[in-house]
Amino acid sequence: MAVLLPPQNREWSLPTEVPLTPRAAERLSRESSVQSFANAARAMRIDWQIELDPKQVQRWSEALGQSLVRRQDREALALEEGHHPPAPANDPQLLVIEVDGGRVQMREENPDTRSRWREDKVCTISTYQAGDGQDRKPVPLVTTHVASMRPAEQFGPLCRLEAERRGLRQADMVLAIADGGNWIDPLLERHFRSYVRIIDWRHAQEHLWDCARAVQGADSPQVRPWAK
Repeated sequence: MAVLLPPQNREWSLPTEVPLTPRAAERLSRESSVQSFANAARAMRIDWQIELDPKQVQRWSEALGQSLVRRQDREALALEEGHHPPAPANDPQLLVIEVDGGRVQMREENPDTRSRWREDKVCTISTYQAGDGQDRKPVPLVTTHVASMRPAEQFGPLCRLEAERRGLRQADMVLAIADGGNWIDPLLERHFRSYVRIIDWRHAQEHLWDCARAVQGADSPQVRPWAK
């Protein structure tokens, strides 16, 4: 059950953003991130047997989220100033970085474009037990994610920060896999320049077929053999 607590938060090492225990704050953040504030309030009301207003849940969730963003920004700035985060206890054999973007429809319109569509950016960092390049394939171990709707210039340092936490500088091998999109390759060039970069198969294949049509003519029977 959630416990609302008096102002001795700092002495008890409790979140200063909301009057909740750490476990209750974690539950509130998790519920609010996967469903509406009204449904989150309803779920916690059932479990905790206390009345929670959806607006209050929204205020608390946003306060916790903003606090996490500020902390992440401080850590990213510290990294750019040369202060590296602690590395994992075990050095990864293989670390794979993947970056991509998607589209999500928001409630509010962009005042400049009058569109509700925005781009979300996602970076996944995965560790593997390395394969032998022949019969033994890499074995996936742990994957973590970083996601944001910020511009690529602000998203890149967050990717680098998470990669360093996962053992980027200690890994035996690092690969960056992406589609080479208009903001993705510059991001990798800036933050992961010294590591091997691989264009994913699907996008490389698409560009080869486009090239074949341009060289041979869109309706030419030579398009297929040229592309193959």
